Parts: sequence; C-alpha cells; structure tokens
Amino acid sequence: MEGVTFKRIRMALGFTGDELARRLNVSGNYIRLVETNKKPVSELLEYKIMDQLRVALESNDPLFSILKELLDGGHRH
Repeated sequence: MEGVTFKRIRMALGFTGDELARRLNVSGNYIRLVETNKKPVSELLEYKIMDQLRVALESNDPLFSILKELLDGGHRH
C-alpha cells in the first residue's frame, strides 16, 4: 500500500493523523512519514488500518453503509 492510499483511508475514516496514530498505537510523526512516502507502510500497519476500515464498514455510519452497498454490487438488501 502506498502512503497516499493510507492517507485516503485515514481521511475516509474521519481521523486526524494523531487520532489514527493513537488507535494504531504508533506516533503521529510515523503516520506523517508514511503518508508522505518517507517510510513504507509495514504489513502490520496495513493490517491495522484495514481492520479500522472493516470496523467502519460494519458500523451504522451512513457513509460506510453506502460504501458497503456499493461494494456489495449496489443492491439494496
């Protein structure tokens, strides 16, 4: 995963870099380095942010409900 993708996921989740850093148990500076491609996204960090995305998709947040619907083929259930 590239830093820009990581940042887009963070932004879609609605977190600041520091908020996400706390959730992922890393420093805010590390998040900034990752998002600017100065540090690679480790497999563990990628797993952690994808887990945050999975939790968001399972939530009742209207944005993620729409996203989940689109991912499921756009069919209403």
